[in-house]
Amino acid sequence: MNFSHQNYRDQFVAACLTGLPGTAENWFRRLDEVVDGVVVAEAVSADATGEPPLRSLSALGDLGALGVQVPAEYGGLGFGDGAACLVVERVAQACASTAAILMFHYQVVRRTLAFGADSWRDDDLRGFATGSLIGASAWTERATTKNKENLQTRLRSQGSRLTLDGEKTFCTGLSAAGVVHVLAETELDGGRQGATFVRVDAKDPGVRISAPYPLLGLRASGTASVELRGVDLAPTDLVGEPGSGRALMGHNHEVCLNPGLLALGAAAGAFEDACLMVTGRLADTQPRTGAEQVRASLADTLVSVETSYAYAALAVAACADGASPVVSSKFKLQASAAAEEITGALLHTVGSRGFLSTFPLERRLRDARATALMGPSNSLIRDRITDHLLTTDTLPEADHDQR
Repeated sequence: MNFSHQNYRDQFVAACLTGLPGTAENWFRRLDEVVDGVVVAEAVSADATGEPPLRSLSALGDLGALGVQVPAEYGGLGFGDGAACLVVERVAQACASTAAILMFHYQVVRRTLAFGADSWRDDDLRGFATGSLIGASAWTERATTKNKENLQTRLRSQGSRLTLDGEKTFCTGLSAAGVVHVLAETELDGGRQGATFVRVDAKDPGVRISAPYPLLGLRASGTASVELRGVDLAPTDLVGEPGSGRALMGHNHEVCLNPGLLALGAAAGAFEDACLMVTGRLADTQPRTGAEQVRASLADTLVSVETSYAYAALAVAACADGASPVVSSKFKLQASAAAEEITGALLHTVGSRGFLSTFPLERRLRDARATALMGPSNSLIRDRITDHLLTTDTLPEADHDQR
């Protein structure tokens, strides 16, 4: 249940649906029904147990949400990446954990469409379209640098076959995934080609997935580790060319399918929840709108939410027009930093009940904080933005370096 008509989303929604037929708007109305019904109902219990929200994922799959980017010829909706951004944001208003699984799944869908091999590409796309197959990625390791250097996971050639060994950590959506794109250092035919993505069946006997991590926020996002021991693969299981792994990771930044969408939805959900609480429309709450501090806080947070959505609309539109990948990074930084501030301020606004886990704001705060920590972390993004700023040709020449 929302307090407002959420007019602050209008520009963002329009940007995500640009160029799509009216059937897309009709489909999103059906998505609203699933989110307000199934996803909302499971959000609290999933957060409490830390288990993936399988009922929600099943309902979304039945609706076709897992195949929103998949072309119609494979049974998908064919709405594209902008619509996928809108699905993630809308679901995040109800459950950011479910939205996180979707977000990383959509990255796998994009990678499959652009770089999938003929031997498995079509089958995976059909699985995504029907909701029977969920994708996840595994690139983080305990000792890797911010650019995923020093990978210890190895993909080696063994005659006509390939063998994969290693361990990956903090893999979001892993507990619900049927297929995983693993980033590994590749050594084929005696040479080293560098980081490469490879497609792995999550049920392969050489794959061992840990229990979900006990996280601060996004607790039901199915984030786990995976051990890979002697996984037998074919050369056709490579995703893209050998050594193209880092370029394919950069492919993720061409659109706004990143944790900024989770933060955006969490902030909007928190604002609507707070309005319901301070107006006494939630059970066990009393009206508090006569207090000057409450009124001022609501005004400030509304402007912050509107600002985040306006920036999101610009970022989605810019990425659709082929803007620099730094645009999506800026969006993630702005949305997650704002969500942390918004949820923190609203927690104080609603009074003591805001700190109870029986009310949704406490979960929103934890989820918003998790988006800021989620890779790429905001500290890394600030480095990227500054590097881009200092190397752009549009900057005037300085008389001297003032560092």
